Amino acid sequence: MAKLGRTHVMIAKDMVDRSRSVRQVAADFGVDESTLRYRLRRAADAPDGRRERASVLAGWDERIDAVLARFEDARVVPEGRGYCQAQVLHGMLRREYQFAGSYQAVRRYLRRRFGTGPVQAIRRVETPPGVQAQHDWFDVESRIAGERWAMHGLLGTLSHCRASFVWASRTMTQVAWQTGHLALFTRYGGVPLWVRIDNLKTGVATGAGPTARISPAFHSFAAACHFAVDPCRPATGSDKGKVERQVRTDRGAFADLFVAEWSSLEALQTALDHRARELHAQQRCPLTGTTVAEALVAERAHLQPVPAMHEPFDCVVARRVSRDCLVSFEGRRYSVPFALVGRTVEVRGTARHVVIVAEGHERARHARQTAARLVLTPAHYEGQSTPTVLAPTPLGRRAQRQLAGLPGLPTPTVVARPLSDYIALVEEACR
Repeated sequence: MAKLGRTHVMIAKDMVDRSRSVRQVAADFGVDESTLRYRLRRAADAPDGRRERASVLAGWDERIDAVLARFEDARVVPEGRGYCQAQVLHGMLRREYQFAGSYQAVRRYLRRRFGTGPVQAIRRVETPPGVQAQHDWFDVESRIAGERWAMHGLLGTLSHCRASFVWASRTMTQVAWQTGHLALFTRYGGVPLWVRIDNLKTGVATGAGPTARISPAFHSFAAACHFAVDPCRPATGSDKGKVERQVRTDRGAFADLFVAEWSSLEALQTALDHRARELHAQQRCPLTGTTVAEALVAERAHLQPVPAMHEPFDCVVARRVSRDCLVSFEGRRYSVPFALVGRTVEVRGTARHVVIVAEGHERARHARQTAARLVLTPAHYEGQSTPTVLAPTPLGRRAQRQLAGLPGLPTPTVVARPLSDYIALVEEACR
């Protein structure tokens, strides 16, 4: 429904004066008839009575100034450091002074008393090639094999060349988060030096922005892929404006693919990749003036190689190896090579395995979340001693047969030398 302005009311009044019915004029303007009749009853140039109405915050100046001064608001504190947001002020008034009015009332009060504040200028930053990518999730629905799936798309954009790709996933778990990053790096043709992300839990454990603490699993993943994580400041979409813009535009560019019927998730992913290449051939990179496809080819020379052998993991912990060559993880104990006894190793939980890493190399691998609480690999107890760890005592013949599930050795039924022979030998020696 349209909104009637002063000019519209004047035109409507003239049309009614020319013998056109109010109902017909209301239909022409796309408004309700009662609304038009109400506006016509008032003079077109009469001031809005609500402007003269007293604010619910009348008489609250001292309390409001006290709150603003606490935040060093420049409107009440000379050379203040900024402007307190109306939402923050509204919350403080409700908690400390039991203010029962609305947030909009606080906004109107600030606008009437102080006028509109200065416009915040935004710094435009363009990174060199190979330096930064911006990654973010968005939600969609799609039909896979006749079923409607709630899907998630991980959108990645190289900040310099503006090349964007979408990786589709059923989940947003830590494993999906890392797998999606590897998929995007593969499509970029390399790994940038920095990846800017939002403050989601799979990426950030606590805090936000420069003070954020990266989640241990993602921190280890980033170290293995040789990129640094750059979380955005809280509630600041402009920090990753390129990917935010692509989330809006790419939803439209890929919308027909998500609503189509697909035989499998792989078929949908293939179509998404093909559409991305089509868009890159049509779009222009604002920094180079070439197509995005050409700019992507040029930027690949500045990217780091994609790790050839890396497996995403959703949990990573540090554990000390006990004297019996075991580490504890998720309520179970797993064996490692005896040479690691007494050292602290990194234990990673992947989708199917528990991987023990020492000095950047995989040293052991076991099935994850098994029914067994003690998981052993006999080969971990074999080998030569090291300068710091003596090898375990070798297994005897009996122990080897027991571990192999073999029966004991048969008891001899025939005495090889009778007792009478020993007696004769003793008597001969005593003569």
